[in-house]
Amino acid sequence: MSKTIMQRLRKGEDLVSELTRVCRENAITRGSIQVIGAMESASLGYYHQDTREYETHTIDHHVEILAGIGNVSLLDGETFVHLHLTLGDDKCRCLGGHAMTGNIIFAAEAVITEIPGDALNRVYDEPTGLKLWG
Repeated sequence: MSKTIMQRLRKGEDLVSELTRVCRENAITRGSIQVIGAMESASLGYYHQDTREYETHTIDHHVEILAGIGNVSLLDGETFVHLHLTLGDDKCRCLGGHAMTGNIIFAAEAVITEIPGDALNRVYDEPTGLKLWG
């Protein structure tokens, strides 16, 4: 049987860390995530396929989380949250990318849905240079 957690996340905390905490506390190792809200500052990544490196972009102003979508799996036996964000600024312009460390919550609400089945483990994928579901 699966469960769905609806959780307000703590102000001033890192978004991915908070989502990971909630998943760990609820023993979710395979699931999907939706999140909306606002952040004091943000950090988004873009993966360069040719160099196999993430480029991080810091946003040093307030933004709204228009859409956050992600998943939960295991990486090296630990809970791993993979999250992408679409953000809006005060001019209604959108920014988006992979959620990196440094997304500081102003207010956020998450829906985390456990998906029945064995835990998904991430393993290194040579063709992409990423750790993907095995």
